[in-house]
Amino acid sequence: MVANKEIKTVDIAGKTYAVGLFWQPVQNEKDYLKEIKVAVQTVVVGANLYCLKKGTAAQYGLGFTSSGQKAGMPAGASGIANALRDKSSAVCVFKVNEGWWFVTIRNNLILAEEDTVYVDEESAKEAFNSMLSIPDWGYKIAPSEWGIEDTKEISAIELLSKAQTVDLKSLKEGGLKNIIILLLLAGAGWYYYHMKQVEKEEMERIERERRMAAAKKKLEAAKPPPPPPPAPYESLADTTDMAKKCTILIVNSTATVPGWDLKDSVCIEKNMKSTWKRGYGTAGWIFEAQRYGNIPKDMVLSADNSAYNNVSGVITIPVIKHTNQTPTLTKEEIQQKLNDIFQSLKLSTFKLNNGKTTVKDPHNPSYIKDYHYTTFSFTDAAYRLPLDWVKLLNEINSVEFTSIKWDNNNRRWTYEGRVYELTPEMIKEQEAAKKKLEEEEKKKQEEAEKKRQEEEKKNSENKETTENGEIKEGIKNDDSK
Repeated sequence: MVANKEIKTVDIAGKTYAVGLFWQPVQNEKDYLKEIKVAVQTVVVGANLYCLKKGTAAQYGLGFTSSGQKAGMPAGASGIANALRDKSSAVCVFKVNEGWWFVTIRNNLILAEEDTVYVDEESAKEAFNSMLSIPDWGYKIAPSEWGIEDTKEISAIELLSKAQTVDLKSLKEGGLKNIIILLLLAGAGWYYYHMKQVEKEEMERIERERRMAAAKKKLEAAKPPPPPPPAPYESLADTTDMAKKCTILIVNSTATVPGWDLKDSVCIEKNMKSTWKRGYGTAGWIFEAQRYGNIPKDMVLSADNSAYNNVSGVITIPVIKHTNQTPTLTKEEIQQKLNDIFQSLKLSTFKLNNGKTTVKDPHNPSYIKDYHYTTFSFTDAAYRLPLDWVKLLNEINSVEFTSIKWDNNNRRWTYEGRVYELTPEMIKEQEAAKKKLEEEEKKKQEEAEKKRQEEEKKNSENKETTENGEIKEGIKNDDSK
């Protein structure tokens, strides 16, 4: 995994940026040139370009005209750091014409060896994955085709276009040697030692974070997967409870209001909504009806427009009981039973459709499961109340009402609901669970039988020992006589 050391500039959107700079933190921002000149003489010999990145963590970067860099050229990594400054750490790979530009920012500092361009994609990906072992990255930016979880693709063009960069400046040769001589005499050795110590501490910290992240990942891998989320049919609105509560609320909302006509009342699991249309009455009459108790006082009334031609009232339903009903019928069996019910009652206004609920688990991203159901809807003009339909649907398991509607104009009920199906996949799962249970039971029986045989053998041996002892004792007594 070696970066191409020759690539020191990249062209992005027609503009050339300097990359691969030697980045170091500034100890004294007011006199940073002294630190730069010491570094040029002792660490990065021959560097003749520099830039200063100010901010939370000031840094200087060093470059070379011999590498194609020049004064006035913007330092690319400084622009990336500036664009992502709202978070202190970022690990990034950008696809550029020259290859894959790798930039890493940690605690607002551009890491010295992580402003580089890889010509090989696998090497860039390896470097990126290596840094991912360190936790707590504010940004994780990588090409989307890599398919790395929790990463986001952002182009270098997008970041650099909205961020301020710092430009390289030339280190003048005149007077530099004299300054360097004085600085070397004063403290070049100390500075070199200090920088090495800082670098050593930073590498040790990164290594500690790597080990901690690896240990955490290993621990998480050893944990058993979380249990799957509950299936939708494990918490169905109880049809009897919903039918009772909806009937009471709908009946209470059908009070006559002078000058207003009740259009309909629709009850779902969470609430019941009634709608009135104004005839000759005034807007105030319907609110007066509520004040006098003709309309439930806890119903929230609202108009569809300023003319108050239609007013809706919504009332929250008391919590409906839920039941766990594992499907026992296949789609074909459900449709046959529903058809038999509707045909026996001579109802022709019913519809059956296929539906599907997809359940995902946020704690286990690999878990995605589909649960299939059959929806039904029908209008009953025979004025059978919701509880009557509960009795008619008793032969069907895993069923619930999704809405119960009273059409006051036409004086009839409309019902909608769904029934969860017993799918081939569920049948296989049940058979596998049954087989596993039988095997466990068989194993328990075998262990019990083995234990029983061992007990019998032990008792037999004890009995034989006792009998032999009694015989010997009898012989001894006879001899003594």
